[in-house]
Amino acid sequence: MFTLKKIKIKGFRAYVQERELTFDAPAVLLFGNNHCGKSSTMNAIEWCLFGNECLGTKSGIRERVDWEIPNRNLGLRPEVVIELESEDQNHGRYRVLRRYRSKTKDELNITLPDGRILEEEEAQKKIFQLLRSTYHDFSTTAYQHQEAIRAVLIQEPRERNDAIDRLLGLSAYRNILSGVDGARLSDKQKEMGRDFDHFTNEIEVALRTRESDLKGKREEAIHKGVKGDRINEKGGLNVAKEVKDQLEKFTSETGLRLTDFPIPEKWKELQRFQELAKEEIKKLRSELPDAKRQNKLFLQRTELIHLKTDYEKAKEAYQKAREMLEIFVRGNGGDELLKKNRAEIETQIIEKEKEMSKVNAKASTISKAMEYLGLGEVDKNRCPVCGKEAPDLLAHLKQEWEKKYEEDVGTIQDQINGLRKKLKDIDVLLAQYKRLKESVETGWEAIKGVHIKIGEALRREITEKDDPIVLLNNELNKIQTELDKLKEAIEAKQNILSGITIRLEEVQLITDILNSEEKKKIVEEIRQTQEYKQIEELKDQMAILIHDLAQIRQAASEASHEDAQRKILVAGGVIDGYFRRITNNPSVKKINFMVSMDPKTAKNNYEFKDQDGKDLTPILSQGDLNGLALSIFLGMASLKGAEEQCGFIMLDDPSQSLGSNHKEKLVEVLDEVLNEKVIILSTMDKELQELILLKITKSKTKYIFVDWTPETGPEIKKE
Repeated sequence: MFTLKKIKIKGFRAYVQERELTFDAPAVLLFGNNHCGKSSTMNAIEWCLFGNECLGTKSGIRERVDWEIPNRNLGLRPEVVIELESEDQNHGRYRVLRRYRSKTKDELNITLPDGRILEEEEAQKKIFQLLRSTYHDFSTTAYQHQEAIRAVLIQEPRERNDAIDRLLGLSAYRNILSGVDGARLSDKQKEMGRDFDHFTNEIEVALRTRESDLKGKREEAIHKGVKGDRINEKGGLNVAKEVKDQLEKFTSETGLRLTDFPIPEKWKELQRFQELAKEEIKKLRSELPDAKRQNKLFLQRTELIHLKTDYEKAKEAYQKAREMLEIFVRGNGGDELLKKNRAEIETQIIEKEKEMSKVNAKASTISKAMEYLGLGEVDKNRCPVCGKEAPDLLAHLKQEWEKKYEEDVGTIQDQINGLRKKLKDIDVLLAQYKRLKESVETGWEAIKGVHIKIGEALRREITEKDDPIVLLNNELNKIQTELDKLKEAIEAKQNILSGITIRLEEVQLITDILNSEEKKKIVEEIRQTQEYKQIEELKDQMAILIHDLAQIRQAASEASHEDAQRKILVAGGVIDGYFRRITNNPSVKKINFMVSMDPKTAKNNYEFKDQDGKDLTPILSQGDLNGLALSIFLGMASLKGAEEQCGFIMLDDPSQSLGSNHKEKLVEVLDEVLNEKVIILSTMDKELQELILLKITKSKTKYIFVDWTPETGPEIKKE
């Protein structure tokens, strides 16, 4: 049997630094408080053997959801390595090494006794051969933590039956039955029959469709003038040759060059011939000399029409500018008259400004005299200028100022302002006249520019004596006459090409008919193909296979049931004895471990009844349930000649819900199991520890997990 000898653990879950544990005694005991690394040691063994199979939901263990492999304190690139040394029944040594790479990837290799190294898939297959156990079998028959132990009794019947089958080493039978049922071959046979009938029906529909399509195409061809004796390969090839001959004749007569493309020799070449001929006809239409000349005349005509429009617009703008200038002159006079009037007004302004100066000089003298006489110590009755006596002189001067000078100055100033306004109005008229004059000149320059363009287009000089409109109309009439003649010539040639295109359509119609005939032939030949005959044979083989699988299912079911009965007969007494020793339940005098065959699934259905034939589980306490599950597990493990290859079992905290008496009796049972299997047991229960050390008669290797730190992981002492 496959047994463990040594394990090295680094970076795995609770572990940080590398630690080594040896399994050099029948009982290997892991003692210590929670969170010190005991369970991580157990987990390391199963992960090294089975890798990611023991992770996540596929493990079937609720605790494994979001399970983390690397220790969180190792950083971004954790180094996780587990090395497990083991030995087979012939004392051959094996070294299993698994290295973590990512959440979804790890590396595995196994060194065989002869030194050969197997890797990855080959290594995993070798482990399966040595253990004769899948992960799920291992997790039930070799490694039992509390959740898995209790689940044997309290989970859904289907899952419980599956777990007990594994405990009894019958999972292979159950897998066969599940595989047969999961294949659902009867459903697949019906589906195959439906698919085959559907396929046959599709053939009939396709054949009718092809026949209908072919009939429609023949009628269309005859309706379009294709003679019945030409609707065949020979006829299609002859029409293609005629099309090529007509194209050669056309290009010879028009002086064009025909692109060389071959006349088809087989009907499947007709489609390509038709495509090339279409492209050639399109090219010839665009290259016709008359068509090129026509395009050139169209461009020339368009240019002349634009010039005619430009000339008419320029002439209209010029005439409008002249009319506006003439209206202005009639109303305001011309440039010379306006300038003459302006000079006269400037002269009047100068005269008025002189008059204003004289009046202002006398007014200034009177103003200063009045200012002088207004002083306090001056004789106001004597003239300050001549010194003569002048009674009441100041009052007289004031009266003369108000009545004469003030009025004269205002009048002259008003006259000057009026003249200046007239001068400004004349300046505005002069500016307006200048703009109108420039518009006339610009309009004439535009006409001369169009004259030049018309001359270039007509290839002659246009003088002031010429009428451009008449010249343009004459040229347009000549162009139209030539276009009319070209139109007739082009239509005649295009009609020839259109006739060739019609013949080419005959080629297409014949090709479509030949294609349809070939497709119909393909459909008709499907039933004669090897593949069709193979499908018919597969239907018969499926019926035979279903019959054979039914026989296999029956044989597997009977063998599984017989093996279960045999093993229960052998192990039932042991399980009954273990249970009553561990629990000492006075209500239970005997456990009847029973198996029946489920009539629907043909799988084993297990029940536990008391001495009166009643279901046991409703009357059992939590400790009793735990004891019963442990009794089943340990009872199967202790049987001599057991079929499984695993030479060890692992128990993680087996004493939960057990009282002191339960624990003492459990230790007695474990001592018996050690006769058949190595036991690796993990517990924090001090009472159980003392009982194990006192009552286990086999040699023991004891590891004390005394402390755990984030930096170094667990501290382990061997005693």
